[in-house]
Amino acid sequence: MRFLPLYLFLAFALFYPLLSLLRLGVGEGVVRVLQNPYYLGRYLFSLEYGLLSAGLSLALALPLALLFRHRFPGREVLLALTLLPFVLPTPVVALALLALAGPRGLLPLDLYGTLFLLLWAAVFYNLGLALRVLLPTLLALEGPLQAARTLGATPFRAFLRVGLPLLLPALGSAGSLIFIYAFSAFGVPLLLGGGRYATLEVEVYTLLAHRLALGEAAGLMLLQLLTLALVAALYLRLRAHPLPPAQGPRPHGRPWALALFLSLGLLLFYAPLLALFLSLRPEAFLSAWRSEDFTPLPQALLNSFRFTALALLLALPLGLLYAQAARRSLGVDLLGLFPLMVSPVALGLGYLVAYPGLRGSLFLLLSAYALLAYPLFARALLPSLKALPESLLQAARTLGATPLRAFLRVELPLLLPALSSGLALALSALLGEFGASLVLWRPEWTTLTLAIYERLGRPGRAPFEEALALAALLALLSGLLFYLLDRGKSRVS
Repeated sequence: MRFLPLYLFLAFALFYPLLSLLRLGVGEGVVRVLQNPYYLGRYLFSLEYGLLSAGLSLALALPLALLFRHRFPGREVLLALTLLPFVLPTPVVALALLALAGPRGLLPLDLYGTLFLLLWAAVFYNLGLALRVLLPTLLALEGPLQAARTLGATPFRAFLRVGLPLLLPALGSAGSLIFIYAFSAFGVPLLLGGGRYATLEVEVYTLLAHRLALGEAAGLMLLQLLTLALVAALYLRLRAHPLPPAQGPRPHGRPWALALFLSLGLLLFYAPLLALFLSLRPEAFLSAWRSEDFTPLPQALLNSFRFTALALLLALPLGLLYAQAARRSLGVDLLGLFPLMVSPVALGLGYLVAYPGLRGSLFLLLSAYALLAYPLFARALLPSLKALPESLLQAARTLGATPLRAFLRVELPLLLPALSSGLALALSALLGEFGASLVLWRPEWTTLTLAIYERLGRPGRAPFEEALALAALLALLSGLLFYLLDRGKSRVS
């Protein structure tokens, strides 16, 4: 009974909308999709984009992780910075790439509407994630590799025969996660892909926004959910080989040279973000602030903060309940992964199908926000909660403390770093939410991400410069949250 509110919320905000969507897609919708070569082409492109994104990200992350095995000045700072793109909203990354290599970019080439730009964005987003998955395994491989070399193997043969087989599960895990993110990508393909490179998510939104073809949209979503379920099942079946404890970074013969090389590489990696800020014009902020053609900046900013604050009131108690339940049950732990695998566009579409009487209701929008944010908060909290000895609370109770006093004086201080990290993750997801907001949108609900999309939909330099200004502001807000996240030394499982 203690966790009943969590299960009721999941039934309302996740399972019933998805079941309604599946029921609609299983019939005529999926038949139309399978009989139409155009839709099958979109599905095949989504597969291609997911596989290429995973392959390229891993191809760059593996040598980078090998370099980060060494100790050098500034290692921790550079390692933390590689994760920054992961918390940036998709409109920010899209605008940053357009500012560098778009029609009005700083570089003398226009890559808008090309597969290259889409893959660039995918690598920009996922390189840090792949690095975080591969690096702990590589650090733990030092012992087995040393043993192989002691037995006479060359470094290359030791890595090929011993290191690589032990590394394969980590490569599979990172590749599966990146495939899931890229295959179900929405914001980046919508803003950078043009008409040619649209993923299933973009096609679903197009069907919904321009043709109201719910059946075909549900059929496409069914295909996507089945594919994601297969990849998620593969991801859950991957089991890491038992390895000795990681030995920490080892010394490098030329640490300053390595630090300089990686710093320059990271500077190049962040070139799109630099281009975003270099392209800013102060007049664009004033124009966005007083805009009469688009949602003014104050209103968009107020909506972003208002919806974030209201959704947090729902997401934080849910996250605490979920973390407490998952601490004791592996089944509940796995249940909590579902919201992370469902795309915001699918969620928004499911709400429209399941609750037609609530269309245009702020409660639906806030439910979607909370569903997307609470697992991030809980996943950051869960490792610390599991590591907390229950004997501490029992000792406090034995000494006469009430349950509330034991929580406030013993448990809460130990959990504060994880709580702050989880809160920063949840805030980052809420401030940058784009997919569900676009599907459930009402004009008076325009947030910062939607205000950027509004301006990108209008030709001309002035709307583009206003979009750059809004994206820069959103990047600064996300950067502040990233600082809070890194300060909390979080570990997201």
